[in-house]
Amino acid sequence: MAAQPRRLGGPSPKLSSRVSDKFDRTKEAAAAGMEKTKEVASVGVEKTKVAAKKVKQGASTSVNWLKIKYSKSFQKK
Repeated sequence: MAAQPRRLGGPSPKLSSRVSDKFDRTKEAAAAGMEKTKEVASVGVEKTKVAAKKVKQGASTSVNWLKIKYSKSFQKK
């Protein structure tokens, strides 16, 4: 991390160096935030895949149950 400029007893830092320091800190913070976002997104994708698989299995089970139920109801006796 960049050292803080000394103002007491010395010249004030130039505008370009102050802007550069702030930009560097902002860039570091943004990069850290992006890494966290990537991690959360990857976990979310995996959870979504698992949930979609469970929904698909539940739907196919329900459809099969309906087929059996109504095929028994409408069979010729």
